[in-house]
Amino acid sequence: MGCGTSGVNGVPALRAAVGSSLAGAQGKTLADQDKIDRTMAPGCAIGLYTAKECDKHTQASATRRAELK
Repeated sequence: MGCGTSGVNGVPALRAAVGSSLAGAQGKTLADQDKIDRTMAPGCAIGLYTAKECDKHTQASATRRAELK
């Protein structure tokens, strides 16, 4: 038997892992940045993004937070 994948079965799990905080976030406020970070963090935790991508987001988030203060 071969191995198969099903996009339908994977979507709920991916959605649960990544979350839905990003909807509506525009990066204009600290609350928006929180939404962006809450979306990225699970993706980093489950290995959806590479360590380099997660580090890049962490640095960009810190820069943006400093700009918003």
